[in-house]
Amino acid sequence: MVDKDEERVVLERGGAEHEWRTPSDVPPRPRQPWYRRLRFRLPDWAEGDFARQIRLGVIILLVAGLGLSLLFGSLRGFKADGMSMEPTLHNGDHVIVNRLAYAHIDFGLIGWLPVIDIDARWARPGRGEVIVFHSPVEDRELVKRVIGLPGDTVTIADDGVLINGVPLSEPYAIGKTTCIDTCQWTVPDDAYFVLGDNRQNSLDSRGGWFVPIDSIAGKKLITY
Repeated sequence: MVDKDEERVVLERGGAEHEWRTPSDVPPRPRQPWYRRLRFRLPDWAEGDFARQIRLGVIILLVAGLGLSLLFGSLRGFKADGMSMEPTLHNGDHVIVNRLAYAHIDFGLIGWLPVIDIDARWARPGRGEVIVFHSPVEDRELVKRVIGLPGDTVTIADDGVLINGVPLSEPYAIGKTTCIDTCQWTVPDDAYFVLGDNRQNSLDSRGGWFVPIDSIAGKKLITY
């Protein structure tokens, strides 16, 4: 038997007695997606499974586009001029270099702090790598092979190259490696000793100059 006062409360709540629930009996409302909690609401057609697949596809395309733009933005083309790198490169060959191979990493404001000395790069040139750089003695780009690293002692003797007194194996080189006035060099910090593969037809670090790392445009990636 329902008490009259209880019946009055139920009727005041605007529902039949069997539809009324106490707050403890009401199940929690499901958590809405983040975009439903925004003031901007997506239309109904944009909330189905097909619409979610479209949004996922758009995100993938944006990420892929960003990656491709970074990749192709890091590439640069050069044209080989002369015979100094034969047989690796021939006159007129096109060379695509990776400009990010030795790129300097910018730490922003941290790099300006006087107590922090940061000189970070993705990588540094390795011995035997073919690089393109701005010549320190001519106003043009050159392509040569890295032979001596910073701090190395490079010696030319018996028509070959010695690094810190150890003969260097050079299957890529042709011709005799000779020198004129000076036949031994100590490579400065942040600089590199380079030679052309065609040793008897190359003007390179045997002339007494080195390649500063900041003058290197990139590492050879593709030749065609």
